[in-house]
Amino acid sequence: MRLNRDEWTIGIIILLLVGIFQFLLIMKFHGLFIAYSDTNWNVFMRNFHMSGFDPYIYKVVTDYEPVYDIFRHPLLHLLLFPLYLSNQLLWMLTGTDCAQFVVGTLMSVCAFLSSVFLYRILHEQIGVDRWLSVLLVLFFFGFAYVLLATFLPDHFGLSLCCLLLVLSRAGEKQRNGSTFSLEEALLLIILTAGITLTNGIIVLMAVYMTNGRRFLNFKNVLLTGVLPFVLLLVVAATTGYALSSGVTLTGNTMNHQLESTEVGASRGDIIIENFFGESLQMHRKHVLGDVLVKRPVVVRYSWRAQYVVETVIAAMFLIGIWCGRRSRLMWLCVACFVFTVLLHLVVAFGINEVYIMTAHWAYVIPIAIAFLLVRENRIVKWITVFLLAVVTIYLWTYHGVLLYNYLTWPLKM
Repeated sequence: MRLNRDEWTIGIIILLLVGIFQFLLIMKFHGLFIAYSDTNWNVFMRNFHMSGFDPYIYKVVTDYEPVYDIFRHPLLHLLLFPLYLSNQLLWMLTGTDCAQFVVGTLMSVCAFLSSVFLYRILHEQIGVDRWLSVLLVLFFFGFAYVLLATFLPDHFGLSLCCLLLVLSRAGEKQRNGSTFSLEEALLLIILTAGITLTNGIIVLMAVYMTNGRRFLNFKNVLLTGVLPFVLLLVVAATTGYALSSGVTLTGNTMNHQLESTEVGASRGDIIIENFFGESLQMHRKHVLGDVLVKRPVVVRYSWRAQYVVETVIAAMFLIGIWCGRRSRLMWLCVACFVFTVLLHLVVAFGINEVYIMTAHWAYVIPIAIAFLLVRENRIVKWITVFLLAVVTIYLWTYHGVLLYNYLTWPLKM
């Protein structure tokens, strides 16, 4: 994949910004990984309170234990195996568990690529000016749980990278009138659904809305809608059996999500304070608290102005959808958003901590707003640019201060 100068620029900007928080995270816990032991791991887990994010990738890269739900994340363990081998080599050479550095490198690469894919969608496929595309990318990565997903050791940053790759490919094909080949569709489904199974639905929607009705024949439905998921489940069962030595594998992630399907607040409060609230801008109270420990399901903002920010973002998002109503790419993004709403707000999967799923859907917001920026009405365009700039500066400043204070807080031994 060749990158042009603009893509390198935005990628490096995001890499540097995310790298600050990755550095703080590593420095906070590095002492516990210098001489790795079960005791140190237990101390680490007692101190790692990052909302609902789980640092299980560290465990997989350290000793390759089956800690993820193998049926929800069918290929994740296999994809992390090269990182485990790399860490073993580094451990042998340095005498230190380098899992934090290995995983940090992976997350940084995913953040870099995610910014490039989003920039391509905005600039090449929608037609937003270069610097306004950069502004939209910065706006997106300033979202609370998008920023967290880019440096915390969980699978959401990987999912974000894969989903933006799929949307970028779909937008490119829709723009030049081409279609997904069967081989590319299969590869994207297996890779993306292999990280998180539900991601495969988004790939199927992308292929259908790009290829059109020709996709809906028995052969294509069988080979792209059935076969990849059967293969993933077979791989998951085989991997689970091998890793657990014949014991039925039940992952912590799935149990954690199932425990939170019991709604502890009204849908309205969850939408305002969590889905469009905490997802995009953190609350100052109970910063990165976990609903399974002490954090209430619903936390109110301390400043009324934060509800104004939420309203501005939601308004630009909805108006952007209307402006892009003639675009197949916009309708694909709306379909992704509707799927997320159905899964988390209607079916109520993980509803009590719905904000940790932000990376699976929030890219729809800057893509929708992009259609506002390509309107011929200059007044609308520059009002949108002004609001974007103000909100982006606020998000990065606000979250930067909160995360710096949180990541430099002393450990409890």
